[in-house]
Amino acid sequence: MPTLDDIPILPQITALSANDSIVVSETGGSGSSLVKRIPAALLSLGFTHAFRVDYDNALLTGSSATLTLMSLTEGAVVTAAGVMVSTAFDGTDISGVVVDVDRTGVAEAYIKDMGVGDTNAVFERNTGTKLDTEAEEQDGDIIPSGQSLLVDFASSTSGSTDLDDLTQGSLIVFVNVVDPSEFDTLVPAE
Repeated sequence: MPTLDDIPILPQITALSANDSIVVSETGGSGSSLVKRIPAALLSLGFTHAFRVDYDNALLTGSSATLTLMSLTEGAVVTAAGVMVSTAFDGTDISGVVVDVDRTGVAEAYIKDMGVGDTNAVFERNTGTKLDTEAEEQDGDIIPSGQSLLVDFASSTSGSTDLDDLTQGSLIVFVNVVDPSEFDTLVPAE
């Protein structure tokens, strides 16, 4: 079993896979081990959180649905968001499914109108009103009190076909949330 002293002689990899693990020490944790592993995709893509949503999620019912992914801390800053579609969403008589990533009270805040039934729309980043990098430059969205990160699904099919009729689909919502208070002790005061 290699130790930290063995790092210089360990084999190197030439490519990073999303499922590779990177080991970190969790300073705020508890339990028998403070050593945790995180998916390499989070660090390589620049995100702190990831949430998987599959077509058979019990909350995906009706013509539209909103899922709460996490509570957001007042004063935190969302600096980036993205959606990665690993399997396109499709189903019986469904012509399309659209996803937005929002925060409480701000529709389309981070990702706007991503067609997740389209096999060409694999990854989108920062297309919402609070992070759109093609509009004026924005440094991030400072979170007011009482906010949550949300993902909205809508079936773009008219008639009686709903999200209940999905037969496939999987996506990952990524978000980078920075809490300024966590930086208080990052660098010791001189």
